[in-house]
Amino acid sequence: MGSGEPTRARAVVSSSHKQRKPRQEISACLKWLVFLLNSIVFLVGVGILALGVYLFIKDFREVKLVDIILNPAILISIFGFSICVVSFFGFMGALRDNIFLLKCFAACVFLSYILVVAVTLVFFTLFYTDTTEGLSANWLLLYAVKNYHTNRNLAEIMDALQENLECCGVSSIAQGYRDWNMSYQFNCTNSNPQPEKCGVPFSCCRKSVISEAAGSSNPLLPAMRSLECWQNALTKRPGDLEHDIYTRGCLQPLRTLFESHAVHVGAFVALLIVPVCISVCLTNILAKQVDHQRYLLEREARRNDRRRKRDHNRRDQLNSLDLLEEGKFNNASANATRPRPPDIPPPLPPIEHVPRKKSRNASSSPTRKPKSAGVENAAARRKRTATTTRTPPAAAGPAPTPQATTTNRTHQWVLQQTDLVPQKSKS
Repeated sequence: MGSGEPTRARAVVSSSHKQRKPRQEISACLKWLVFLLNSIVFLVGVGILALGVYLFIKDFREVKLVDIILNPAILISIFGFSICVVSFFGFMGALRDNIFLLKCFAACVFLSYILVVAVTLVFFTLFYTDTTEGLSANWLLLYAVKNYHTNRNLAEIMDALQENLECCGVSSIAQGYRDWNMSYQFNCTNSNPQPEKCGVPFSCCRKSVISEAAGSSNPLLPAMRSLECWQNALTKRPGDLEHDIYTRGCLQPLRTLFESHAVHVGAFVALLIVPVCISVCLTNILAKQVDHQRYLLEREARRNDRRRKRDHNRRDQLNSLDLLEEGKFNNASANATRPRPPDIPPPLPPIEHVPRKKSRNASSSPTRKPKSAGVENAAARRKRTATTTRTPPAAAGPAPTPQATTTNRTHQWVLQQTDLVPQKSKS
């Protein structure tokens, strides 16, 4: 392989394994729709929270555990804060493609709807239950009457109900005002030191009396009449108070008001499920798209890792081949420029020593051997040398060079000459 072929192969490998961009699974319209809707709701929640904090600071009062439910400022603040938190989960999850925040938003919206349904059921239970001991509207109104002087929030709630519903007290239709005898501030017992003894709250006074007093020419008459309308009301008969205060209790008007709007309340709660389901479904769809997109990115990352390892191994193989080829080329060029050494003949194989046979006349006389015997021994020696130096055909190597052949012949001639020299017999 030439030096240009590994480079071309490497270029082919790099071009065939380009990183593929995973397909886009997140819908941009859905993402920004969820973000904008939750942003608007978040701003609304911030406004409600600011209103609640302003009302609480403006009319600051001692906070008790029951005030969390009864104080309107605290209720408004809690409601606004909840809206802010839930909507924050929604728009931050959509903006950052965070599955955890999106699922938290969907769960919070669903739980909020469940809470609204539970509160609605509680209201229906309160107004459609006639028991006076258990949880009912009658029990709640009596609790507010008894704690009217200890809790300012309860006092404001009762005053608003009595002024708007034109009632006084709780249960009785004709003598509901007498329920204020259970209050520590208005009871007629001799142990009551309060100046409002045997009276009722000012909210029980009729509006006609106040307007009539306001239209009088005497500027002090309105204040006097307003004080007279509720003083010693518990000691008078209902007929004497019909023109001054409201005598019926607030339970029946409040129940009538709720029954007239029960259908609207139920319809509102039922229709509220539509935006809740839409928001939850859209959020879950977006969360699934984000999850699938993340899965595709992780799969593509794993593929890229495997591809990178495979390309790295191929590059190592190609580099090793390049190194081998460069080494061969360098060796060939070095051999071409280096002078060739002279041929050295291979070493001769060892010659086996064959003991010579003693002649019959060797023991009788130490005279020189005859010439014919020396010639015969030389012929036998040449034959043995040829036999020992000949290699078998299977193990035959390359053909000997002329120089090696000449050297072998010279060596054989020397051996022959030593055989021709007569040997002295041992004495």
